[in-house]
Amino acid sequence: MYKLSVADTVRVPVKFTLNDAGKAASFFFHLICDRLDTEEIKSIQQGGESTISDFLRRVTRDWQGQTLVVDDEKKPVPFSPEAFEVMLTCAGVAVLTYQAYFKECSAKEKNS
Repeated sequence: MYKLSVADTVRVPVKFTLNDAGKAASFFFHLICDRLDTEEIKSIQQGGESTISDFLRRVTRDWQGQTLVVDDEKKPVPFSPEAFEVMLTCAGVAVLTYQAYFKECSAKEKNS
């Protein structure tokens, strides 16, 4: 049996700023996601999982260094499906994360 020589997961850097009461608040963290192949991605896009958020829910397994989603004491919370849902409610975050996922999963030309 043949398989790809890269890991089944990919570490996706996500970086953005949000307007926080007139000040720019910067965020940078990594999502740990399943690496899907082309056929799996097509199947999801053609199936019932049609939104960007649905896709991200399917592939995201963990995060590292995130500070956007916090508890009552303003401490960053560990990854959970519920915490990830809160992150996805922030306008624009799902789209940026989706783009970052494909950037990291796609082959890139290497400069010599």
